[in-house]
Amino acid sequence: MDVNVVVKIKSSYSDWREIFDNDTENREKICDDSRTTCGHVDDKTAIVNFYDVDMEAMGAMMSDPEFEKLTKEHVVEHIVNILSPLPH
Repeated sequence: MDVNVVVKIKSSYSDWREIFDNDTENREKICDDSRTTCGHVDDKTAIVNFYDVDMEAMGAMMSDPEFEKLTKEHVVEHIVNILSPLPH
């Protein structure tokens, strides 16, 4: 499954992005991280697309106390959306 996450940032995009860029080990456990894309919307918003996501693993990671501790100072909320192709 492919997933889009809108990240509402509490700190700044650059501070959040540093945390994101250093968290590849966790992402590799839940998706094909080689295809992950991340975009800067503004200083308080980022958009991330994940591909071939294991939704159960993603849910477990996002509710893990270590992940919450890592993102607590930087993230207000993660808005998770499922991506699906348009029918032909």
